[in-house]
Amino acid sequence: MEFLSRLDTARRFFEQTGWTSRDANPRVEILAFGSEREYDSYRLNPSAFAFYQRTSQGDYIVMRDLDPDHYSVAVHEYTHFVVEHAGLNLPLWLNEGIADFYSTIESRQGQAFLGLPPSGREETVRSRHWIDWTTLAAVDGDSDYYQQPEKMLLFYSQSWAMVHMLATDARYAGDFPKFLSAISAGASASDAFVTIYRQTMQQAGDQLKRYISSKKLVGRLVNVDLRSEPLTTRNIANAERCAEFAVAEVQAANPETVAEAKSRLEALSVRYPDDPRAHESLGYIAMSSGAQRDAAEQFASAVHENSQDPQVLLRLAHLKLKTDGPSEEVIDLLERVLAKDSGNYNARLELGFTAAKIEKYEIAVHALEKIEAPKAEHAYVVSYTLAYCLVELHQGNRARLFAQRASKTANDGADQQNVAGLLRYIDQENPLEVASR
Repeated sequence: MEFLSRLDTARRFFEQTGWTSRDANPRVEILAFGSEREYDSYRLNPSAFAFYQRTSQGDYIVMRDLDPDHYSVAVHEYTHFVVEHAGLNLPLWLNEGIADFYSTIESRQGQAFLGLPPSGREETVRSRHWIDWTTLAAVDGDSDYYQQPEKMLLFYSQSWAMVHMLATDARYAGDFPKFLSAISAGASASDAFVTIYRQTMQQAGDQLKRYISSKKLVGRLVNVDLRSEPLTTRNIANAERCAEFAVAEVQAANPETVAEAKSRLEALSVRYPDDPRAHESLGYIAMSSGAQRDAAEQFASAVHENSQDPQVLLRLAHLKLKTDGPSEEVIDLLERVLAKDSGNYNARLELGFTAAKIEKYEIAVHALEKIEAPKAEHAYVVSYTLAYCLVELHQGNRARLFAQRASKTANDGADQQNVAGLLRYIDQENPLEVASR
């Protein structure tokens, strides 16, 4: 329970500080192994006790074990999960620095207490010669600083220290959200430091050395209410089966183990013929390798086994459109997507266009009319399609309204000519309405 409590504390903190929303908070599953030997074949990094993995089927935190000494590592990985779903695109140093900074968050007297150094971080930055900041900012997943244990320790420690200063020091903390937004939007670390803090990254690094040497880095209370009801647990039905699929999913997300994942999933599809997850995952593997025909077969098998995943239904619809063109089967798939996810923009768009092409005009109008604000690149074609479908349904006045909208969003002269022709067609097909204007 202490393990779950630590994660729940982090969840409530991120919800209340705007990183995520209770309503939109996605689900993450914990996959913990019973031994280091079992975990070794799955780990992505030779020194990592855990890692976060987003897969086609969901999000996982994969842990070597549930040793209490590794609880902060789980919170570190949970922070990666939060950053991912917040839509932030951060360089490795900043992503890892943030995850380290929040990894030690805890609840004290119902408030958030954060900023305590993770094990070894403060000692490392006080005793080691630092990485040049330009080098640190450029570290990626293939770098020695992310692969070799001793270099990794310094990389993590220095990244954590910089985030600690930016997030807590009065000179930087107020602009830290702007700094994250600038980098996520594509600014380099160098440019973001100059734009947001009016100093270079190197100058901030010099300030960080003074920040480190002037005091011991300690945690602090943040006025965030973390009081909650006691946690409850429940048994999971078919827990062993869920674990088998989770392991296969994690393998499928790693290019080095995808072949093993494929074999495992094929075996699971035979062992559990009523479970669509194996075919769903095999479909995504086929998609990632460009084998669209195989992907369509796997997704079709998943749907046959009663898959309710909107993304599986949508992908199958797209694949069938490419190979067979518009059809009632595609319409059925897209309607099932919208029954599960009524706000799915792409499914609604595809349904409207597909239905119009096979003269299912009422279905097309019903789908497209609910797109209140089409994207700019779709504004013309949505309005034009609605106008055409409505005139075929003998609703001339409404058709004319959408044709006029299409005229305003036409991309070129050819579009304008098409609209003019459609308006003439509307007048010809609806003479009584024309006369009554």
